[in-house]
Amino acid sequence: MATIARCALFIGLLASPSFSVKLLASWLATGPFGGDADIVRAVPQAKGHVIAAARNGLIFSSTNGGASWTWLPFPAQFAGVLHALEVDPKATGTWYAGVESEMPRISGVYKTTDSGATWILLPGTAGIAVWSLALWPGNDSVIAAGSGTGVFLSRDAGASWKRISPEGDSELRPVVSLAFHPADSRILYAGTTHLPWRTADGGATWQSIHTGMIDDSDVFSIQVDARHPEHVMASACSGVYNSLDGAGHWAKQDTPKGAFRTHFVALDPRHEGVVFAGTTDGLLKSDNGGRVWRKISSYSVRSIAFDPQLDGRVFFAASLGGMLVSNDEGRTLRESNNGFTNRSFTTLTGAGSALYSSSVYEAGTGGVYRTGNLALRWVHSGGPAGDELVRIAAAPDDPGRLYAAGYHGLFESRDGGVNWVARKAPSEGNQITALQPMPGGVLLAGTTSGVFRTTDGAVWTQSTADSIQSFSLSPGATIAALTSTGGLASTDGGATWKSCGDAGTKGAWYGLAFDAANRPGESRVALAATPAGLFRSTDSCRTWSQVHAGLDTETVSLVLFHPTRRGEAFVSQGGRIFVSTDGGQRWQPIDDEAGGNAGPASLFVLSAAPDRLFALFPRRGVYSIGIAGWTEPAGGRIASVAVGPRND
Repeated sequence: MATIARCALFIGLLASPSFSVKLLASWLATGPFGGDADIVRAVPQAKGHVIAAARNGLIFSSTNGGASWTWLPFPAQFAGVLHALEVDPKATGTWYAGVESEMPRISGVYKTTDSGATWILLPGTAGIAVWSLALWPGNDSVIAAGSGTGVFLSRDAGASWKRISPEGDSELRPVVSLAFHPADSRILYAGTTHLPWRTADGGATWQSIHTGMIDDSDVFSIQVDARHPEHVMASACSGVYNSLDGAGHWAKQDTPKGAFRTHFVALDPRHEGVVFAGTTDGLLKSDNGGRVWRKISSYSVRSIAFDPQLDGRVFFAASLGGMLVSNDEGRTLRESNNGFTNRSFTTLTGAGSALYSSSVYEAGTGGVYRTGNLALRWVHSGGPAGDELVRIAAAPDDPGRLYAAGYHGLFESRDGGVNWVARKAPSEGNQITALQPMPGGVLLAGTTSGVFRTTDGAVWTQSTADSIQSFSLSPGATIAALTSTGGLASTDGGATWKSCGDAGTKGAWYGLAFDAANRPGESRVALAATPAGLFRSTDSCRTWSQVHAGLDTETVSLVLFHPTRRGEAFVSQGGRIFVSTDGGQRWQPIDDEAGGNAGPASLFVLSAAPDRLFALFPRRGVYSIGIAGWTEPAGGRIASVAVGPRND
């Protein structure tokens, strides 16, 4: 898989009789940036290189000190929990990731030697739920992995592993934090969900080391002072702890009121006595080894990394705040999320030159985001108080008019999502599953009991009784609706509907779209995205035939006709986007697997920006790609394409 890049590109492509031209381009991340970040690590030998990760397996890389970020493909993305990410201190491109998953084949330690371009699951760890990792500073081939069943050790850079904790010891698991003694690899500290442990003989024996610590404390991190190895600090659900005798005894540190649950504690390797701690009440800093603390930020920081090349620069990973950077040793922090996104996105919609997206379950940062300049800059509009916007839809004839369905009702905004007014819902007890505004103030609401239609927002009439999953508006004002068994179509604004013919897939459709007609009343080409592949109709969805030219007989998850260019269509299959310029008969990929193991959730082309395709990727936000310049010679095959802009 290739990573997403940005640069200017022009590709001249010659026609070929077999339609085998490659139209590969790269996606540009547009935002809305920010969201949850859980881990950040600096790459010691590479100036300005930082990597960041989220628990869902999203990994991002920055080579300019956090000024911008690029998404990296990762095999366990969205398939497990990424608990740990560590960098080899000597080999800049070698990193290790620890994953836990409900699917045993996903769990284990992953390794990359090419800076995240490719990953392998280390065979000796496959099936082991890994919660923590530690590399011994004296030899980067010595790696410890803490798991749900104990501690494992490798002395050959992960090629082979050996359990070094008692297999039947229920107290010494799960191991959520690890730290080596900097001068002796036989000494290893392990934090569990109930107190810390230590081995001094490479795992032959283990001792509980909780004297002075509140009973049953979850030990989230352990830090050994490289200058004074007998000085050890730990963070736990009960606060920050300090030890001056190699963790033989602990002393609880006095932290500001409310700062008890501590996600991490970190000693600054560049400045003796400087310590940071991320707590429930924000980020703390001490300049005297933890004796006195002060709160320096309200961000909920989960991880920290110190720039080894630039004194004073510190990187932070925070919940909701995303990636933060300080250039003055933590005195001031600023968000630096360009390219980094991890949000609970639900919808991509738009009209005219306005594009909207929305996210849920993000206190203070969720709701509607709007851009009116082709996603160069997103503005947070928010949403109605006390509700989450599960789906939104923009009116095709009024880009500032939005409708939204939340968990507690139906809402309308006339100013791009800044202000909202509650509207009457179609009927009590019916969940709104889809919304489709139409020109002239008409609104369609799909529910579990059918389609409802209103022209004044007060009186609703039911036009079909099928349970509706989604709507889509095609060129020529044809409305498609998906049901649990197939599709419906309407050409009169949703007043009446007809059922589409059976494509023979024996399952629900994922998308239905209609091309524009040359003349009124003419039969339209339709495309259906199904679990069995793409199907095409030339008689307005009455009969279907399967499309094979350029596509596989496997799931097609999305389909879209271009709003202004007849015959041009896009589909998503296997994490890639394909284009057709002949009404869906033949297809060619236009991207380089930008979705990794998760393709886009939505595709959209603005009528005011016909040369750009937008895609909403799960958690990662809105990406765009140039689609200008498809040309079709007399033979009916694509001859050239101009793609851009990009920035590498």
